[in-house]
Amino acid sequence: MYQENFGTKEQISFNSEAEYYELLGYLSKSDGATILVWEDNDLQGAWAKEGRILFFEQQPLALRAKLLHTAGVGNIVSRVNCNEFILNIRANHHFVLGETQSIPDIKGTVPKQYISDFEAGLQL
Repeated sequence: MYQENFGTKEQISFNSEAEYYELLGYLSKSDGATILVWEDNDLQGAWAKEGRILFFEQQPLALRAKLLHTAGVGNIVSRVNCNEFILNIRANHHFVLGETQSIPDIKGTVPKQYISDFEAGLQL
């Protein structure tokens, strides 16, 4: 479900609902560019669990969403930490943890007026 900002530090923010659905299209591609994870950082001494988007290549310049990236490790170029967003897309748009997403299931949650934005995200 769309909202303008996600996260206490606005780690993910949008200027419009179209940008939100474009990001959903990008994240649903399952092409190895991103993976959704839920890390049990609290078991490693951190204060809480972390919902993350791991980026294995640079975020496309054409992607309009504002994402607050932090440094990656190893082959992870960067990551965006935002429990609120990960919970949102799992609860409302059929995203699952991991690399492989179901484009038809996710697309089925997109309002008709934003299908072209979702499809644009698939092309990034």
